[in-house]
This record gives sequence, structure tokens and C-alpha cells, in this order.
Amino acid sequence: MPKMDTETKQYMSRPAIFADVFNYLIYKGRQVIKPEALSSVDTTELAVPYGNNARVPVQKHRDNMKQWITSMQDGKAVYVLLGCENQSEIHYAMPVRDMLYDSLNYASQVEMARDSYKKSGNTLTVDENGVTIRLTSAEFLSGFHKSDKLIPVITAVVYFGADEWDAPMSIHEMLQVPDKELLAFIPDYKINLIAPARLDAGDFSTKKHKGKFHTGFGTLMQVIKYQNEIAVADIMIDAPHVDDSTADMIEEVTNIKFERVYDEKGEVDMCKGMEAYSLKMKVEGVIEYLREEGVAEDEIAERVAKKFDVTIEYVKDLMMPKAV
Repeated sequence: MPKMDTETKQYMSRPAIFADVFNYLIYKGRQVIKPEALSSVDTTELAVPYGNNARVPVQKHRDNMKQWITSMQDGKAVYVLLGCENQSEIHYAMPVRDMLYDSLNYASQVEMARDSYKKSGNTLTVDENGVTIRLTSAEFLSGFHKSDKLIPVITAVVYFGADEWDAPMSIHEMLQVPDKELLAFIPDYKINLIAPARLDAGDFSTKKHKGKFHTGFGTLMQVIKYQNEIAVADIMIDAPHVDDSTADMIEEVTNIKFERVYDEKGEVDMCKGMEAYSLKMKVEGVIEYLREEGVAEDEIAERVAKKFDVTIEYVKDLMMPKAV
């Protein structure tokens, strides 16, 4: 598994980050999902397709998945399964992939119900007093009682790239069906995408504005969104400070190497760290321009060092060929 895939999976597994993603996606940033209400579940989706006499299992592995126990309703807890798929590259068949994951999960829930009924002699316990009833023939064949309910599954796709997501957002977008009447009878499946290029400035927190993200994940998305802009340090001047793990992710995803300047809480000051990165981008831009103008290398180093008030050694280091 590539290093970035491993890093993103580990980062997104943190309950606070995971909750932040789904609070943004579902509740527009309201803190409804609490990290302490999340519990990790097996990311393996395993199901036996119906009608397959050989009973060959289908197995897929999600990136991250957690169970969320919501507030009590009528004395009973409500459970929701939340899955997160992390993409370092655009995936042009993402709707199919997500639909498969969710379908396998629902199928596995039916299989679990069927197995449970088999162990209980095809009976269903009706109440806390132990009253049981036998499944009807239709329920027996279904492996599912008419009163049974599935645990809902919501999958988010987090794209860690700065480019616009130009891949299909739904199954219908992947089809070539000009007949709208026909299309109306083809079930659709839409992905829930969080991509930096789709986020607005108001989504990000500043020292004076509380955005829709409440962890370092928002700053990570912000840096990815603006990473190719020379004024990225100016954009980040009001960014909140972040923890080391978020700073690690920023460096891993964007290849931006900045100084770790810590505040009194032990968090990384992104503004000061990004100032060094912004200077580097400006210096490299002038170096490239002077090279195109045919200026000698030694002269470039002297002129650039004087212009930005940095050492010649600093400029020469940036002029060195980059290791592949």
C-alpha cells in the first residue's frame, strides 16, 4: 500500500477528524456527531451474493468505517454506519465503487439476520418477556422478518487533491441513456464528495470566523486548495494552529515543507510556517524567469539573494536539481 494511502487512512481513523468530516457533510458543520459516540468496526465488507449456489463470498475493504450511536429515541438507540473512502487520485468509477461497498454492507446485514434466525430455530423474540413467534415461509426464505430494519450506511469520499473533481458524481452520469422515461426506471446512486476545490472560503475557520470544520482537517483542505498559489502564506495568515498529525498530513499530501513553529499549547503555527514556503515559491519563480532570460547561474544567485534579502547559499540550494 502506498505511503500516502496508509497516512490518510490512519489520519481519517481519528474519531475527532472522522466526526468533523461527517458533521460537515450531513449537518453543515453543526457538532451533532460526537467523537466519543463513534466506535470502529471491521472495514471488510463480506457477503454471499444471492442465487449463487457455490456461495462464493465477495470481499472488499473500505478505508475507514465507524458505527455512530445517535441520541436515544423512544428509549432505543439509533445506529448508523459511516464509511469514508480516501482518494489521492480522481476515481472515474467512484459511484460504482461506493454503491458496491454499501450494497455489500446491507447484504451482510441480511446474512447476519438469516444466521441469527437459524440459530434460534427460525423464531423471532418479540419482546423483553421472551415471547417468540415462528417466521412465516416468506420470512424464512428471505432470512428477514417483516419488522426487521437495516442499519443505514452513509459513505463519504474525501479527495486529497487540488484539482477539480471531474469524475461522475452518480451512476446516472456514467450511463448513456438519452431516453428520460427509461432513465427514470434506472436506480441512481450519488456519491458524497468532499474535495478542496469545491469548498468555499467560509467553510474554513480563521481567528475571527468559525468555519464549518472544527479540527485540523479544515486547515488541511484549505492548504490543499491554495497550495499552488504564491500568496498561500497570505491566505493562511489567519488559519488556526494545528496539531502535529495534521501538519504531517499537510506535508505528506502537498509536499510543502515548512518550519514547525509551535505556540504555547504545543500546536503548529501555520502562518509562520507558511511564510517560509511562500518565500521559497517566490524565489523559485524568479530563478526560473532569469534562467529563461539566459542569465548566468552565478549572477542569478547574486541577484535573487539581494532581491529577497536571503543568503546566496539559500538560493543556490533551491537552484540544485531536485531529486526524483
